[in-house]
Amino acid sequence: MRKLLIYSVLIPLFACGQTNEKDGAGVFFPVKEYGKWGYINASGEIVIECQFDDALQFSEGFAAVLVDTLWGFIDMTGKIVIEPQFKEEPWKGFSDGLCRIFLNDKEDAFIKTDGSIAFISHFKSVSTFAFGRATAEINEEVCVIDKTGKILFNTHYPYGGDTPLSDSIVHVWTGDSTRYYDINGNLLIEIKGMGHGGFNNGLALVQINGYNCFINKKGEVVIRAENTKLSYSKFSDGLARVSEGAPDYKIAFMDTSGKIIIPFKRYGYIQDFKGGLAAFNDERGFNEGNWGFIDKAGKVAIQPQFEQVSWEGFFGGLCEAKQNRQWGYINYNGEFVWKEQVGLEYTKLDLSKWKLDTLKINEPIYAYKYAGSDNFPRKQTFDSLNQLTLKVDTVDITVYADKYFAYKLYLINASKDTVKIPAQDGLIKIIQQAKNKREKWQDIENFINSWCGNSYHSIALPPNEYQIFATPIYKGEFKTQLRFKLEIGKQIIYSNSYWGEINYGQLLNTKDKDKPRIAVWTF
Repeated sequence: MRKLLIYSVLIPLFACGQTNEKDGAGVFFPVKEYGKWGYINASGEIVIECQFDDALQFSEGFAAVLVDTLWGFIDMTGKIVIEPQFKEEPWKGFSDGLCRIFLNDKEDAFIKTDGSIAFISHFKSVSTFAFGRATAEINEEVCVIDKTGKILFNTHYPYGGDTPLSDSIVHVWTGDSTRYYDINGNLLIEIKGMGHGGFNNGLALVQINGYNCFINKKGEVVIRAENTKLSYSKFSDGLARVSEGAPDYKIAFMDTSGKIIIPFKRYGYIQDFKGGLAAFNDERGFNEGNWGFIDKAGKVAIQPQFEQVSWEGFFGGLCEAKQNRQWGYINYNGEFVWKEQVGLEYTKLDLSKWKLDTLKINEPIYAYKYAGSDNFPRKQTFDSLNQLTLKVDTVDITVYADKYFAYKLYLINASKDTVKIPAQDGLIKIIQQAKNKREKWQDIENFINSWCGNSYHSIALPPNEYQIFATPIYKGEFKTQLRFKLEIGKQIIYSNSYWGEINYGQLLNTKDKDKPRIAVWTF
């Protein structure tokens, strides 16, 4: 599912419109099954069939979807209401009735919900719209524009305004001053210095005479933090974190009156409240331990049990969480209502559930053999082998990049010792080769080396363990033999060879190996 993390990344969960945050009424969540994207409701039921090549979260009743190579929009019935026509992924969906799309390398535009263009943007940077306004950078100054792209006023300040207008306030600053405007350009507040926060829940965190304070939209101090040893975060879901530094590193939460309602306690890490719960980690390291949730009484609502949780927290009754290497959506009971399909390409597949083709290209592809934590080694005894082995299985067909038929490539340690395999950012440099017209082996994949020394490490593969990778089946005009190679120091390991088809343009010239422009990303 994680586009979620590949992204990482993570895909945001949230749909919006007329919703009930607790029960998730009217909120749909993007999911992927058998290589296609669709949507579920808060109960985990498929409400829009998985049929798209990509799908983003709903906003204001519309969601961007990818059909083949073009982006369009659907409504909450799954009907396409703006035909796929955009080459680039739309930016953050609809907000205040407008969505930013990219026309070409130099121009972008804001479209309305009927797909018509509201205005073409020539600004360097534009925020999403809220309250009929957006901020834009013009000649290195933050300006405010309306929904036709007309400039309403110039703050003459260089920083700020790159996020949606929070609480209808424009927050900008320079090296020695911070200003807050209303959406009509009236100066509300001016404070010396920079580093003062924006408004959330009607309050902004600022520093006055060395003290942390929360002010309202009139500039009046509502909460004054007398204890200079404490640090404060912005308000989220009606609560703000209050942090105590060394040696205890304790966290409390206060309400908008300044009252501590969740007492100080030591957490490994704790996030802001979202949807009534705050995610916490039971260990000091951010990526260590397990994640659970507390409620606004400070009680554990969901026991720590998840390897990761979404930074966005709960919305519409669900939150993204990862358990046993599987991402999914959990409800307020900590139960998964839906889980992503993990490792399907490594099992025996019913290919009738997939829409697949062979891959036809005319360039080398980027060698992508991921051997990170999600592609974990499997155990098996290989009596007929006695060394580190690469083996291509051309019988048990699998899936590559959700779109293409693929063979399984096995990396097997049948030796008696643990093998340290060189890796870069979790990638093993296994390169596919093909015989050219002169019957010489030539690479058809490119591996772009990282400029960062921290990218390089090794992956340990113990005896009688193996990893599986999917490698696409090509179609082309040149029938030849193919194989894979893996370099470990001065040793080169080759796989078994097999017959296949490629296009001659896939052959990688040695002089082009370090040119990233020839790499084709196909996943």
